[in-house]
Amino acid sequence: MKRVELVQLGIGHVGRAVAQIVLEERKRWRERYGLDISYRAVADTSGALAGEDLLPQAIRLKEAGGRLSELGAEPLEEVLAEGPGPKTARVLVDAAAGEGTYDLDVRGVRRGSSLVLCNKGPISGSTERYEGLVGEGPERLRYEATVGAGVPVLSTIEALQASGDDILEIQASPSGTLGFIMSGVEEGRPFSEVVREAAELHYTEPDPRDDLSGLDVARKALILARKIGRRLEPEEVPYESLVPEELREVSVEEFMERLSEFDEGFAARLSAVRPGHVLRYLARIPKEGPVEVGLREVPAAGCFGARSGVENVFNFRTRRYSDVTLTVSGPGAGPERTASGVVCDLLDLARRAAESDGGW
Repeated sequence: MKRVELVQLGIGHVGRAVAQIVLEERKRWRERYGLDISYRAVADTSGALAGEDLLPQAIRLKEAGGRLSELGAEPLEEVLAEGPGPKTARVLVDAAAGEGTYDLDVRGVRRGSSLVLCNKGPISGSTERYEGLVGEGPERLRYEATVGAGVPVLSTIEALQASGDDILEIQASPSGTLGFIMSGVEEGRPFSEVVREAAELHYTEPDPRDDLSGLDVARKALILARKIGRRLEPEEVPYESLVPEELREVSVEEFMERLSEFDEGFAARLSAVRPGHVLRYLARIPKEGPVEVGLREVPAAGCFGARSGVENVFNFRTRRYSDVTLTVSGPGAGPERTASGVVCDLLDLARRAAESDGGW
Protein backbone atom coordinates (compact mmCIF):
# COMPACT_ATOMS: atom_id res chain seq x y z
CA MET A 1 0.00 0.00 0.00
CA LYS A 2 1.42 3.38 -1.07
CA ARG A 3 0.51 6.37 1.05
CA VAL A 4 -0.25 9.60 -0.81
CA GLU A 5 -1.12 12.78 1.06
CA LEU A 6 -2.85 15.75 -0.54
CA VAL A 7 -2.39 19.43 0.18
CA GLN A 8 -5.07 21.40 -1.63
CA LEU A 9 -5.04 25.13 -2.31
CA GLY A 10 -8.55 26.44 -2.87
CA ILE A 11 -11.83 25.05 -1.61
CA GLY A 12 -14.26 26.86 -3.90
CA HIS A 13 -16.72 25.13 -6.22
CA VAL A 14 -14.06 23.08 -8.03
CA GLY A 15 -11.99 22.46 -4.91
CA ARG A 16 -14.99 21.15 -3.01
CA ALA A 17 -15.91 18.90 -5.94
CA VAL A 18 -12.35 17.48 -5.93
CA ALA A 19 -12.54 16.80 -2.19
CA GLN A 20 -15.92 15.10 -2.54
CA ILE A 21 -14.63 12.78 -5.29
CA VAL A 22 -11.55 11.87 -3.25
CA LEU A 23 -13.60 11.09 -0.14
CA GLU A 24 -16.10 9.02 -2.13
CA GLU A 25 -13.66 7.08 -4.29
CA ARG A 26 -10.56 6.45 -2.21
CA LYS A 27 -11.79 3.12 -0.81
CA ARG A 28 -12.03 1.85 -4.39
CA TRP A 29 -8.56 3.27 -5.14
CA ARG A 30 -7.12 1.33 -2.19
CA GLU A 31 -8.59 -1.90 -3.50
CA ARG A 32 -7.82 -1.34 -7.19
CA TYR A 33 -4.52 0.56 -7.18
CA GLY A 34 -3.07 -0.04 -3.73
CA LEU A 35 -3.19 3.71 -3.02
CA ASP A 36 -3.99 5.08 0.42
CA ILE A 37 -4.90 8.70 -0.43
CA SER A 38 -5.73 11.14 2.35
CA TYR A 39 -5.76 14.88 2.95
CA ARG A 40 -2.84 16.43 4.79
CA ALA A 41 -4.41 19.89 4.56
CA VAL A 42 -6.77 22.16 2.66
CA ALA A 43 -6.21 25.89 2.41
CA ASP A 44 -7.85 29.15 1.42
CA THR A 45 -6.45 32.68 1.60
CA SER A 46 -7.00 32.76 5.38
CA GLY A 47 -4.79 29.75 6.11
CA ALA A 48 -4.54 25.96 6.09
CA LEU A 49 -6.60 23.40 7.95
CA ALA A 50 -4.44 20.38 8.73
CA GLY A 51 -5.78 16.85 8.80
CA GLU A 52 -9.05 15.37 7.61
CA ASP A 53 -11.18 15.50 10.74
CA LEU A 54 -12.59 18.93 9.96
CA LEU A 55 -12.78 18.51 6.17
CA PRO A 56 -16.56 17.90 5.99
CA GLN A 57 -17.10 20.89 8.27
CA ALA A 58 -14.73 22.97 6.12
CA ILE A 59 -16.70 22.08 2.97
CA ARG A 60 -19.95 23.19 4.60
CA LEU A 61 -18.32 26.38 5.87
CA LYS A 62 -17.02 27.31 2.42
CA GLU A 63 -20.40 26.57 0.84
CA ALA A 64 -21.85 29.11 3.27
CA GLY A 65 -19.21 31.69 2.29
CA GLY A 66 -16.99 31.32 5.36
CA ARG A 67 -13.21 31.27 5.76
CA LEU A 68 -11.08 28.44 7.11
CA SER A 69 -9.65 30.76 9.76
CA GLU A 70 -13.00 30.32 11.53
CA LEU A 71 -12.00 26.71 12.18
CA GLY A 72 -8.53 27.54 13.49
CA ALA A 73 -6.46 27.47 10.30
CA GLU A 74 -2.68 27.77 10.52
CA PRO A 75 -0.25 29.41 8.05
CA LEU A 76 0.07 27.29 4.92
CA GLU A 77 3.82 27.91 4.80
CA GLU A 78 4.17 25.95 8.04
CA VAL A 79 2.26 22.99 6.58
CA LEU A 80 4.39 22.97 3.42
CA ALA A 81 7.56 23.27 5.51
CA GLU A 82 6.83 19.83 6.95
CA GLY A 83 7.75 17.25 4.35
CA PRO A 84 5.73 14.07 3.83
CA GLY A 85 6.38 11.18 6.16
CA PRO A 86 8.42 8.06 5.28
CA LYS A 87 7.07 5.95 2.43
CA THR A 88 4.65 8.77 1.64
CA ALA A 89 4.30 10.86 -1.52
CA ARG A 90 2.68 14.29 -1.52
CA VAL A 91 0.53 15.83 -4.24
CA LEU A 92 -0.14 19.55 -4.13
CA VAL A 93 -3.47 20.39 -5.79
CA ASP A 94 -3.86 24.02 -6.86
CA ALA A 95 -7.58 24.62 -7.26
CA ALA A 96 -7.34 28.31 -6.41
CA ALA A 97 -7.61 31.25 -8.82
CA GLY A 98 -5.00 33.71 -10.07
CA GLU A 99 -1.23 33.91 -9.84
CA GLY A 100 -1.15 34.33 -6.05
CA THR A 101 -0.31 30.67 -5.45
CA TYR A 102 2.72 30.65 -7.74
CA ASP A 103 5.35 30.88 -4.99
CA LEU A 104 3.59 28.19 -2.95
CA ASP A 105 3.46 25.89 -5.97
CA VAL A 106 7.16 26.36 -6.68
CA ARG A 107 8.04 25.84 -3.03
CA GLY A 108 5.99 22.65 -2.87
CA VAL A 109 7.61 21.17 -5.97
CA ARG A 110 11.09 22.07 -4.75
CA ARG A 111 10.37 20.22 -1.52
CA GLY A 112 9.38 17.03 -3.30
CA SER A 113 5.68 17.41 -3.98
CA SER A 114 4.10 16.70 -7.32
CA LEU A 115 1.68 19.34 -8.55
CA VAL A 116 -1.74 19.24 -10.17
CA LEU A 117 -3.19 22.49 -11.49
CA CYS A 118 -6.65 23.55 -12.55
CA ASN A 119 -5.63 27.10 -11.69
CA LYS A 120 -4.35 28.73 -14.90
CA GLY A 121 -2.64 31.62 -13.10
CA PRO A 122 0.73 30.00 -12.28
CA ILE A 123 1.35 28.88 -15.89
CA SER A 124 -0.23 31.76 -17.82
CA GLY A 125 1.95 34.56 -16.50
CA SER A 126 5.31 35.64 -17.85
CA THR A 127 7.55 33.19 -19.69
CA GLU A 128 10.08 33.49 -16.88
CA ARG A 129 7.54 32.40 -14.26
CA TYR A 130 6.15 29.66 -16.50
CA GLU A 131 9.57 28.17 -17.17
CA GLY A 132 10.49 28.62 -13.51
CA LEU A 133 7.61 26.38 -12.44
CA VAL A 134 7.64 23.85 -15.29
CA GLY A 135 11.41 23.54 -15.07
CA GLU A 136 11.30 22.50 -11.41
CA GLY A 137 9.97 19.06 -12.26
CA PRO A 138 8.02 18.55 -15.48
CA GLU A 139 7.59 14.84 -14.74
CA ARG A 140 5.76 15.79 -11.54
CA LEU A 141 3.48 18.46 -13.01
CA ARG A 142 0.03 17.92 -14.53
CA TYR A 143 -2.34 20.66 -15.69
CA GLU A 144 -4.84 19.05 -18.03
CA ALA A 145 -7.80 20.75 -16.34
CA THR A 146 -6.45 24.25 -17.00
CA VAL A 147 -7.55 24.07 -20.65
CA GLY A 148 -10.41 21.65 -21.23
CA ALA A 149 -11.75 20.76 -17.78
CA GLY A 150 -12.08 16.98 -18.14
CA VAL A 151 -11.44 16.90 -21.91
CA PRO A 152 -8.04 15.30 -22.76
CA VAL A 153 -6.50 18.16 -24.71
CA LEU A 154 -2.95 18.46 -23.38
CA SER A 155 -2.54 14.67 -23.31
CA THR A 156 -3.58 14.59 -26.98
CA ILE A 157 -0.85 17.12 -27.79
CA GLU A 158 1.68 15.05 -25.84
CA ALA A 159 0.66 11.89 -27.69
CA LEU A 160 0.95 13.58 -31.09
CA GLN A 161 4.36 15.00 -30.24
CA ALA A 162 5.59 11.70 -28.79
CA SER A 163 4.66 9.95 -32.03
CA GLY A 164 6.78 12.43 -34.00
CA ASP A 165 3.90 14.44 -35.47
CA ASP A 166 4.17 18.19 -35.94
CA ILE A 167 1.28 20.39 -34.78
CA LEU A 168 0.74 23.16 -37.33
CA GLU A 169 -2.33 24.87 -35.87
CA ILE A 170 -4.94 24.51 -33.14
CA GLN A 171 -8.34 26.09 -33.50
CA ALA A 172 -10.50 25.85 -30.41
CA SER A 173 -13.73 26.82 -28.78
CA PRO A 174 -12.22 26.34 -25.31
CA SER A 175 -14.78 28.02 -23.05
CA GLY A 176 -17.80 25.98 -22.08
CA THR A 177 -19.12 29.08 -20.35
CA LEU A 178 -19.02 31.25 -23.48
CA GLY A 179 -20.35 28.35 -25.55
CA PHE A 180 -23.33 28.09 -23.23
CA ILE A 181 -23.95 31.84 -23.43
CA MET A 182 -23.67 32.03 -27.22
CA SER A 183 -26.03 29.06 -27.62
CA GLY A 184 -28.55 30.73 -25.33
CA VAL A 185 -28.64 34.05 -27.15
CA GLU A 186 -28.89 32.27 -30.51
CA GLU A 187 -32.14 30.79 -29.21
CA GLY A 188 -33.48 34.31 -28.86
CA ARG A 189 -32.95 34.75 -25.14
CA PRO A 190 -31.58 38.05 -23.76
CA PHE A 191 -27.83 38.12 -23.21
CA SER A 192 -28.20 39.18 -19.57
CA GLU A 193 -30.64 36.35 -18.85
CA VAL A 194 -28.28 33.70 -20.19
CA VAL A 195 -25.31 35.15 -18.28
CA ARG A 196 -27.36 35.06 -15.09
CA GLU A 197 -28.28 31.42 -15.66
CA ALA A 198 -24.65 30.50 -16.36
CA ALA A 199 -23.67 32.14 -13.07
CA GLU A 200 -26.38 30.28 -11.17
CA LEU A 201 -25.17 26.97 -12.63
CA HIS A 202 -21.60 27.83 -11.53
CA TYR A 203 -20.42 27.77 -15.15
CA THR A 204 -18.91 31.24 -14.70
CA GLU A 205 -16.33 32.46 -12.25
CA PRO A 206 -17.79 34.26 -9.19
CA ASP A 207 -17.39 37.44 -11.25
CA PRO A 208 -18.83 36.55 -14.70
CA ARG A 209 -16.66 39.26 -16.26
CA ASP A 210 -13.67 36.96 -15.77
CA ASP A 211 -15.23 34.77 -18.47
CA LEU A 212 -16.90 37.46 -20.59
CA SER A 213 -13.72 39.51 -20.81
CA GLY A 214 -12.06 36.77 -22.88
CA LEU A 215 -9.09 36.64 -20.51
CA ASP A 216 -9.86 33.05 -19.56
CA VAL A 217 -9.73 31.97 -23.23
CA ALA A 218 -6.57 34.02 -23.79
CA ARG A 219 -4.88 32.21 -20.91
CA LYS A 220 -5.91 28.84 -22.34
CA ALA A 221 -4.59 29.90 -25.75
CA LEU A 222 -1.28 30.86 -24.15
CA ILE A 223 -1.04 27.50 -22.36
CA LEU A 224 -1.73 25.67 -25.63
CA ALA A 225 0.80 27.81 -27.49
CA ARG A 226 3.47 27.03 -24.93
CA LYS A 227 2.56 23.35 -25.05
CA ILE A 228 3.32 23.22 -28.77
CA GLY A 229 6.64 24.96 -28.24
CA ARG A 230 5.93 28.66 -28.69
CA ARG A 231 7.59 31.15 -26.36
CA LEU A 232 5.03 33.92 -25.89
CA GLU A 233 4.30 36.54 -23.27
CA PRO A 234 0.70 37.17 -22.12
CA GLU A 235 0.60 40.55 -23.86
CA GLU A 236 1.27 38.78 -27.17
CA VAL A 237 -2.16 37.14 -26.96
CA PRO A 238 -4.73 39.94 -27.49
CA TYR A 239 -8.38 39.11 -26.85
CA GLU A 240 -11.82 40.58 -27.46
CA SER A 241 -13.93 41.49 -24.44
CA LEU A 242 -17.69 40.99 -24.32
CA VAL A 243 -18.02 43.14 -21.21
CA PRO A 244 -19.58 46.54 -21.94
CA GLU A 245 -17.01 49.25 -21.28
CA GLU A 246 -19.36 51.06 -18.89
CA LEU A 247 -19.56 47.98 -16.64
CA ARG A 248 -15.90 46.98 -16.45
CA GLU A 249 -15.12 48.77 -13.19
CA VAL A 250 -18.40 48.46 -11.26
CA SER A 251 -19.16 45.90 -8.54
CA VAL A 252 -20.35 42.42 -9.45
CA GLU A 253 -23.81 43.25 -8.10
CA GLU A 254 -24.12 46.40 -10.21
CA PHE A 255 -22.78 44.57 -13.25
CA MET A 256 -25.48 41.90 -12.98
CA GLU A 257 -28.20 44.48 -12.37
CA ARG A 258 -27.26 46.69 -15.33
CA LEU A 259 -26.28 44.07 -17.90
CA SER A 260 -29.78 44.03 -19.35
CA GLU A 261 -29.20 47.60 -20.60
CA PHE A 262 -26.95 46.08 -23.27
CA ASP A 263 -29.17 43.20 -24.43
CA GLU A 264 -30.38 45.12 -27.46
CA GLY A 265 -26.88 45.91 -28.68
CA PHE A 266 -25.77 42.29 -28.37
CA ALA A 267 -28.89 41.12 -30.21
CA ALA A 268 -28.08 43.57 -33.02
CA ARG A 269 -24.63 42.05 -33.36
CA LEU A 270 -26.15 38.61 -33.71
CA SER A 271 -28.62 39.77 -36.34
CA ALA A 272 -25.73 41.06 -38.48
CA VAL A 273 -24.24 37.58 -38.86
CA ARG A 274 -24.32 36.19 -42.40
CA PRO A 275 -27.01 33.62 -43.26
CA GLY A 276 -25.95 30.08 -42.47
CA HIS A 277 -23.39 31.28 -39.93
CA VAL A 278 -23.25 31.68 -36.15
CA LEU A 279 -20.98 33.50 -33.71
CA ARG A 280 -18.53 31.50 -31.61
CA TYR A 281 -15.79 32.68 -29.27
CA LEU A 282 -12.67 31.02 -30.67
CA ALA A 283 -8.93 30.84 -30.24
CA ARG A 284 -6.54 30.21 -33.11
CA ILE A 285 -3.03 29.08 -32.19
CA PRO A 286 -0.74 28.60 -35.20
CA LYS A 287 2.77 27.18 -35.03
CA GLU A 288 3.96 30.56 -36.31
CA GLY A 289 2.29 33.94 -36.49
CA PRO A 290 -0.19 35.80 -34.28
CA VAL A 291 -2.51 34.04 -31.84
CA GLU A 292 -6.12 35.22 -32.26
CA VAL A 293 -8.83 35.22 -29.59
CA GLY A 294 -12.36 36.61 -30.06
CA LEU A 295 -15.80 36.26 -31.63
CA ARG A 296 -15.78 34.79 -35.12
CA GLU A 297 -18.45 33.93 -37.67
CA VAL A 298 -18.38 30.22 -38.47
CA PRO A 299 -20.62 27.99 -40.61
CA ALA A 300 -23.60 26.80 -38.58
CA ALA A 301 -23.07 23.25 -39.84
CA GLY A 302 -19.31 23.20 -39.19
CA CYS A 303 -17.47 21.58 -36.29
CA PHE A 304 -17.71 24.74 -34.18
CA GLY A 305 -21.10 26.02 -35.25
CA ALA A 306 -22.89 22.71 -34.81
CA ARG A 307 -21.87 22.38 -31.15
CA SER A 308 -24.04 23.92 -28.47
CA GLY A 309 -24.17 24.36 -24.72
CA VAL A 310 -20.99 23.88 -22.71
CA GLU A 311 -19.24 21.66 -25.24
CA ASN A 312 -15.63 22.53 -25.98
CA VAL A 313 -14.04 21.77 -29.36
CA PHE A 314 -10.32 21.50 -30.13
CA ASN A 315 -9.36 21.10 -33.77
CA PHE A 316 -5.77 19.98 -34.50
CA ARG A 317 -4.15 20.41 -37.90
CA THR A 318 -0.87 18.53 -37.97
CA ARG A 319 1.57 17.16 -40.51
CA ARG A 320 -0.28 13.83 -40.41
CA TYR A 321 -3.76 15.30 -39.91
CA SER A 322 -3.68 17.96 -42.63
CA ASP A 323 -6.38 16.90 -45.10
CA VAL A 324 -8.76 15.86 -42.30
CA THR A 325 -8.15 17.52 -38.94
CA LEU A 326 -8.19 15.72 -35.60
CA THR A 327 -11.02 16.94 -33.35
CA VAL A 328 -11.34 16.45 -29.60
CA SER A 329 -14.53 17.63 -27.92
CA GLY A 330 -16.53 17.34 -24.73
CA PRO A 331 -18.22 19.38 -22.00
CA GLY A 332 -15.93 22.10 -20.68
CA ALA A 333 -17.80 23.84 -17.87
CA GLY A 334 -19.05 22.90 -14.44
CA PRO A 335 -17.20 22.21 -11.18
CA GLU A 336 -17.69 18.44 -11.31
CA ARG A 337 -16.27 18.16 -14.83
CA THR A 338 -13.22 20.26 -13.98
CA ALA A 339 -12.77 18.28 -10.77
CA SER A 340 -12.84 15.08 -12.81
CA GLY A 341 -9.90 16.32 -14.86
CA VAL A 342 -8.03 17.24 -11.68
CA VAL A 343 -8.63 13.81 -10.15
CA CYS A 344 -7.44 12.05 -13.32
CA ASP A 345 -4.15 13.96 -13.10
CA LEU A 346 -3.93 13.31 -9.38
CA LEU A 347 -4.37 9.56 -9.84
CA ASP A 348 -1.81 9.48 -12.64
CA LEU A 349 0.82 11.04 -10.41
CA ALA A 350 -0.19 8.96 -7.38
CA ARG A 351 0.07 5.71 -9.36
CA ARG A 352 3.50 6.71 -10.64
CA ALA A 353 4.54 7.22 -7.03
CA ALA A 354 3.19 3.80 -6.10
CA GLU A 355 5.30 2.19 -8.83
CA SER A 356 8.55 3.65 -7.46
CA ASP A 357 10.12 2.35 -4.28
CA GLY A 358 11.65 5.66 -3.33
CA GLY A 359 8.67 7.92 -3.88
CA TRP A 360 9.68 10.98 -5.85
